[in-house]
Amino acid sequence: MRPNVFLALVSLSLPLAAACRLPLASKTLMNGVAAARAGSWDEAVRQWKKALDMGPDSAAARNNLAVAYEKQGAFEEARKEYEAALRLDPGNGVIKDNYERFKARLGAWRGRKP
Repeated sequence: MRPNVFLALVSLSLPLAAACRLPLASKTLMNGVAAARAGSWDEAVRQWKKALDMGPDSAAARNNLAVAYEKQGAFEEARKEYEAALRLDPGNGVIKDNYERFKARLGAWRGRKP
């Protein structure tokens, strides 16, 4: 993964994970970050889905899940999660930046603008 995408993933996860009301959800978010750092994207997806089961309004989990889906090539799922994360936290610059970079990469990959 490109360093700036990974840093955005980690920088968003840490502060929001600490703010979660459910300690287990926070731990699950961090388990997903650890899995992503190790390159285990399937495990990261599993952890972040589990975090969403505990707290479906977690913009951090949705953003992180979008990054993981993008890494796996599941672009439609990534788009849906980025958009959900932005609905939950529309002022979050990290999520906005991640989504804009995703759209640019997807457009380049498809040979057109998204």
